[in-house]
Amino acid sequence: MPQRVFGHGWLLVGGEKMSKSKLTGIAPQQITDVFGSDAFRYYFLRAITFGQDGSFSWEDLAARYQAELANGFGNLASRVIAMIARYRGSAFPEASVDVEIAELAARVTADADDAIGRLAIHEAIAHVWRLVDALNLYITEQEPWVLAKDEAQSARLDQVLATAAHGLGTLAVLLSPVMPKATAKLWTALGGEGAVQDVRLQHATEWKAQTTGSVQALEALFPRIEEQEAGAA
Repeated sequence: MPQRVFGHGWLLVGGEKMSKSKLTGIAPQQITDVFGSDAFRYYFLRAITFGQDGSFSWEDLAARYQAELANGFGNLASRVIAMIARYRGSAFPEASVDVEIAELAARVTADADDAIGRLAIHEAIAHVWRLVDALNLYITEQEPWVLAKDEAQSARLDQVLATAAHGLGTLAVLLSPVMPKATAKLWTALGGEGAVQDVRLQHATEWKAQTTGSVQALEALFPRIEEQEAGAA
């Protein structure tokens, strides 16, 4: 027998429940054809409190796609992989991870796991995004492109790249239930062992790279969508 029964809410468009008669119904394919299935899953799990009524708008979806997925998570992944390829010949950096980021990743993992246990999926994703934002800020502050110009900073560059790469792997595990396609691509690029879905979320920070120790090229996880294309949907 099930130990828990969960009742979902309603999706609202223009403040009203979706209705075929009022032409306010939206077919999932209308969204996935433009934004993809990962963005579809992400939006409805993050923007709407799981279990409650929630309003949908194309404008909000497009804004979140651009700011959070394309510019936030997707750009972070692309930058880190590209810098490892450029500055270290695609060799996975072998260095310790900065303590501050490591501790944050551990807290984020624990907080997200707790939220999932309460079926507060939107809270879990919000916790994970603390790590996305922290890694973007970390790269901006550490300026690995500047470190790469100074041979004396080689060890520090290794640590910065290792910290960013390890954080990306943690994000891949934590976000794999929400964005299975994008995280699988990122996992492959990082050279993670096995399949990303095989790593339990509670152990996201303990993921390992393959012994080959190299990263692969990564295509844009969330390509830019032109305004007219999003508006046409």
